[in-house]
Amino acid sequence: MNTHLPELDTERRRILLVEDETMSRTLLGGVLRAAGFEVMACSSAPEAALAFEAFDPDAMVCDIDLGAGPSGLDLVVSLTRQAPYLAVVIVSNYVITPDYRNDALGRAAYLRKRDLHDTAILISTLEEVLRDRGADSEGETTGGGRLAVLTGTQVQVLRMMAEGLSNEEIARRRAITVKSVEHVTTRIFTALGLGHDTAINPRVAAARLYIAEAGLSPTPEG
Repeated sequence: MNTHLPELDTERRRILLVEDETMSRTLLGGVLRAAGFEVMACSSAPEAALAFEAFDPDAMVCDIDLGAGPSGLDLVVSLTRQAPYLAVVIVSNYVITPDYRNDALGRAAYLRKRDLHDTAILISTLEEVLRDRGADSEGETTGGGRLAVLTGTQVQVLRMMAEGLSNEEIARRRAITVKSVEHVTTRIFTALGLGHDTAINPRVAAARLYIAEAGLSPTPEG
């Protein structure tokens, strides 16, 4: 499966779809796109993990059985540990025991594949977990204001930018590629309305905005 990033639309919420069955992946991807979401579809946990940082999803729709390698549950646990704000809908025919769900999967929603004959169920469940995650994280990291339009990953990268770190150093600390950092920073500038003004340096303007609204002490010069 090709993990080439699509042209990102910053106005649409992004869904990471992880499903190893080609037909199911195609059908679910079509349903999500028709509902107005930007979708990155992956066929395995390793592929999804690689795509995660650069695509910077708002939510993940994930099967449990992903064939050989890590399961969907392994992926959910790993990614939500990195990004607690990530909304998750698990779509599977497997049954998850209540104890395992409480201990490892937090507030992920669970749908049986057999129930998806009505695709509205998937969309309504996804909207619900997105609302829940939004309510949980509102103002927690950014304090609201203009930074409230950013995702958790974007805020974390912006903080590093405000601390004066280069894209290369941000990539090293986050264990991702420089290209992934560039994708995230471009989306930060666009979300903050700084992407098309040639009269300003968007990196400097974004860093100053973070310092002003998040209360970070400016890095001393020289």
